[in-house]
Amino acid sequence: MKAAAIQGPLILISPDLTDSAEPEYAVRANYAEAIAEAGGAPLILPCEIAFLETALAVADGILIAGANPGADVTDKRTEFEKALVQGALARQIPLLGICHGMQLIGEHLGGHVVRDDPALLAEVTPHIPQAVPNAVAHEILIEPGSHLARLSEATRADVNSLHRHALADTGRFRVAARAPDGVVEAIEAHGQGFCMGVQWHPEYRLTELDRRILAGFVGECSARARTVARGGVASRLAALGLALPDAPVPPGAFVGAVRHGNVVTVSGQVPLKDGTVMTTGRLGQDVSLEEGQDCARYALLNALAQLGKVAGGLERVAGFVRLAGYVAAAPDFTRHGAVIDGASELLRTLFPENWAHARVALGVSSLPRGVPVEIELSAVLKEGE
Repeated sequence: MKAAAIQGPLILISPDLTDSAEPEYAVRANYAEAIAEAGGAPLILPCEIAFLETALAVADGILIAGANPGADVTDKRTEFEKALVQGALARQIPLLGICHGMQLIGEHLGGHVVRDDPALLAEVTPHIPQAVPNAVAHEILIEPGSHLARLSEATRADVNSLHRHALADTGRFRVAARAPDGVVEAIEAHGQGFCMGVQWHPEYRLTELDRRILAGFVGECSARARTVARGGVASRLAALGLALPDAPVPPGAFVGAVRHGNVVTVSGQVPLKDGTVMTTGRLGQDVSLEEGQDCARYALLNALAQLGKVAGGLERVAGFVRLAGYVAAAPDFTRHGAVIDGASELLRTLFPENWAHARVALGVSSLPRGVPVEIELSAVLKEGE
């Protein structure tokens, strides 16, 4: 039975991660409820770096949620979210950071966080008025000309509050709002598509501004989803921050691809980036799983370049027959399939309607030029092409 289509743009929510003997993911239900109410399809995203590229490939938007006020965020969550933000900005995936999420985005953009800021404990502006931020706490002053100002259609607004740390106002971002005591309450990245961080918690939907922020974010995610869906392979690549390379010249007595009838077989391709080998070595020895997956993706891009050259364009591809992946690995390495997932997941993103393929993932002791991964591919062209 064919799976039902997702209703609304897919928005990944990065949750908190407890530091305990048995770590748990924690995120309040109102984050997901707020996204769903605004028309998005929320999905909680575990902090597993091995699946970061897969997450970025399917995401129409990303929300970095808050953390337990005053508690240290785990290193695992921090490192994952830094990579998540970097990947989202590179691909111009709409990004919304709430509380801790704003601070993390701000740090990535060159700012720094003042921890346990004494100003936040003063009585001038109540930044920690109660344990649950389910009521407005103070006013914010919105910067004219900012995206937040366009959403709010005002220069002042009331917000809730629950934070012990504050973002300093220096970095590759614009301060879009401040509290009356000068604390940064909202930021927007320079030239990065929709990238906004707010210090308060709009997921409680206490005000019209809260709902407008959520609706604006989901709207940006929907617009990106529509662009990727109708734009073809080139647009999908661009949305991922990638581009199809020129087909590499084979380094021996063979050709890059051959066509027999409507079937094209592509010779094994290695991970070249800008014509240069990305890395050398073996999985389980001196190449990490993430590096291996990245190599698989770039090897696939080179395979697609060869396919497009012979087919006369990737829009002529009707489907795929087989993807074979070869992984240079240490004898005790067993995650060959996870490495080749880097190629298979990219193929699914670029050809969402006809990506299905048979596959083999094999471990070998070495590969040409010392690369860790090699990909070969066969495809079927549309009738009459």
